[in-house]
Amino acid sequence: MIPINNSVILALRRDVSIMSETDVQQYKPAKTTTQQIEYLKDNKRVTFNEIGEDEASELLLRYNYTNIISPYKHRLAKIDDNRKVVKQGGKHVYERNVDFKEYYDCFILERQKYPRMIKNVLEFEIHFKSILAYHVLNKYKLSDSNSLEVFLDNLKINISLNQTENLKKKKKHMKEQIDELIHEISEYADVYCFFDRMTLGKTLTIYSSIPYNLQNIIFADLKKFGMTFNVNKVPDFIDKVFCMVAIRNCIMHCNSLEILVRFYNPKTKDLRKVSDKKKFQSMINYLCQ
Repeated sequence: MIPINNSVILALRRDVSIMSETDVQQYKPAKTTTQQIEYLKDNKRVTFNEIGEDEASELLLRYNYTNIISPYKHRLAKIDDNRKVVKQGGKHVYERNVDFKEYYDCFILERQKYPRMIKNVLEFEIHFKSILAYHVLNKYKLSDSNSLEVFLDNLKINISLNQTENLKKKKKHMKEQIDELIHEISEYADVYCFFDRMTLGKTLTIYSSIPYNLQNIIFADLKKFGMTFNVNKVPDFIDKVFCMVAIRNCIMHCNSLEILVRFYNPKTKDLRKVSDKKKFQSMINYLCQ
């Protein structure tokens, strides 16, 4: 370990000073809840009638501006004839006063769905992981860590050879997940725990990478238990589970589904295609049943 002294600090500062401004991402300064309320009044025409400023301040502290306000701005802002949000100078335009409770109601209505959705995701996840493990372990006779590693390496080859999956970024992600699984082998006492502790996303990667005939067998078993989302083809099923993985990660990290459905890339503000929005909304509706 390099000892921290003045010469080291000076060297680090010189290295930082060499970086161009484009290498440094600037963040908005943090605001107190009082400042947030003033900002809402001055910039978003927010009023505090049904929920007073003191209560709103407490709610912003408990749940965060990012959760209560940010996901729903587009709902309350001006839209054009094509139902697209109007922006001036990169900011939303508000044609009327908006009570803080309107934002808070959107937040509460969305979060009230989460417990039922989590229950349904977990119900699917235990079936999916159990049935996949059962068929994989019986077909490939994974009796030790070496045979498990060979199995996973072969999956990477399958991903490379899969001609129907031409998305390079997705293939790269799947291979990275397989590599992570290979590195995790030694962390588990046996292969049963290995499959049981696997994330839903990695379980989907395994399923998407095994031979089609085995996919069909697993799909048929899942269908018996009503776990195929009312679709009859494996590719449609994989597409559904892909949406579920993103939704699961969103709700389990207490993030907003509104952001997930609306944005393909929240950082760059790239919106999803209408067809993709419908896929995510359809899965959300299914999980709310």
